[in-house]
Amino acid sequence: MTDVNTPVGVDEATLAEIVGFVWQTFTGEEGLEPNAAPPPGAVDGCRFATIAIGGTWTATLLVAMGPALVGQFASALMGAAPDELDQPDIDDAFGELANIVGGNVKGLIDDAAATLSLPVVAPARPSVTGGRLTAQVAYQVAGQPMVWELWERV
Repeated sequence: MTDVNTPVGVDEATLAEIVGFVWQTFTGEEGLEPNAAPPPGAVDGCRFATIAIGGTWTATLLVAMGPALVGQFASALMGAAPDELDQPDIDDAFGELANIVGGNVKGLIDDAAATLSLPVVAPARPSVTGGRLTAQVAYQVAGQPMVWELWERV
């Protein structure tokens, strides 16, 4: 669902490429392939992380992941078994995933003054005020959903 007003270089294919590279780098899992857009309710029960990109172009990057997948990523990132991690550690790892992907998206924007907020992790889907969805990439990983959305703020 790409909007014609998507900024140059930040379309669904580019977002999928960034997510795939980051996922492989930190988990060692190759071949992350996007699915069609997720059906309604696909992210129910997920954890959410957001990060804001500021500058002349502003956007919010949102990721939703099933809790088991969030734990799997945290385990890979921290080199510890999932049962050895507490929720704050898992949330920190999840926020770092949003931060790394957001930093790569920010790097594609031709704006020397562009900024990146700290990530925010939440158990419920946050609203993106004043934004419109410009790119969405959905995955199924180990039976868990992972959905990335780029919301341009207008």
